[in-house]
Amino acid sequence: MATQYANDIPFSASHDQQAFKLLELPPELLSLLESEHPPTLTITSSKATETTSGYALLCHGDKKYQMRQKNTSNPIMILAPSRTMPTESDDAETFISSPSVTTISKIEDTIELILQEAEVKAAPKNKWHEKFAKSRAEKKK
Repeated sequence: MATQYANDIPFSASHDQQAFKLLELPPELLSLLESEHPPTLTITSSKATETTSGYALLCHGDKKYQMRQKNTSNPIMILAPSRTMPTESDDAETFISSPSVTTISKIEDTIELILQEAEVKAAPKNKWHEKFAKSRAEKKK
């Protein structure tokens, strides 16, 4: 009689988990990277402003992608093929190893890329408030 355990695959977790980050690529960048002549990619830092701190940018040519970390509630496990090893209760001489899988990393966040539009030149500052304050000061004299 067959049971649900007839074709089980042993699973284990490595004590030395490796660090991985998954990068979510937009379709147009993926097709460029899979092309015959893929572009060179660089990672730089954006300029910090008064309202924002700098952030990482993935660049190629004139295109820039902001790199953002997204957390996920369901971790992704990276698996590697392995083989079962004898335990203390097994006879090492007669033990037959079988294929298994081992998790080598648990990824709980991914990096998404957001295409940055061309930088908009700063609009000239409105000097109205300065003119208003100056005229009020002159009226008080």
